[in-house]
Amino acid sequence: MKLAVKKFDELTAAELYEIMRARNEIFVIEQECIYQDCDDCDYGYHVFYADEAGKVHAYMRIYEISEEPEVVIYNGQAIWANNLSAEQRRQAEPIRRGTDDWRQADMKTVQMGRVLTIRHGEGLGGRLLADGIRVARDVMQADRIFIEAESDVVGYYEKAGFTGISGEFMKDDIPHVQMELFL
Repeated sequence: MKLAVKKFDELTAAELYEIMRARNEIFVIEQECIYQDCDDCDYGYHVFYADEAGKVHAYMRIYEISEEPEVVIYNGQAIWANNLSAEQRRQAEPIRRGTDDWRQADMKTVQMGRVLTIRHGEGLGGRLLADGIRVARDVMQADRIFIEAESDVVGYYEKAGFTGISGEFMKDDIPHVQMELFL
């Protein structure tokens, strides 16, 4: 299994295909989440493990954010506020956004997302998370990592030093918690 760390424009067509196939396998088919996967957040870094044939077995993306997307609860689901009308926003319940420390002008925040492993029980998930933290800190020069973790893997992120900054909320019918790690 070989680690790859690439910016979006460095990916080959075959690597991009394998990444999208893996994301589709886990998030759309396994978790039955029908959503727009291509969401303009793929232009950052891609950290993944692939086998000799190029098949992706563990993956995450990391991208810089200038501000956290405003997430609200509307009709029992977490949704980005900018996807709602003004009237719907007034009816929505805000989710706690964590500390204001990240808003300092000199603090760089990145978001990890689409974290997955196809092959389980081999330690790939832990290696991937450690590599992602290293990329955020050393390559992207981030001061903070923000994630929206599925609730059943919060302990996995806590072991790496992440702290919960919100209560549980539903996103794509899966319970999530917002978390952060200061580097």
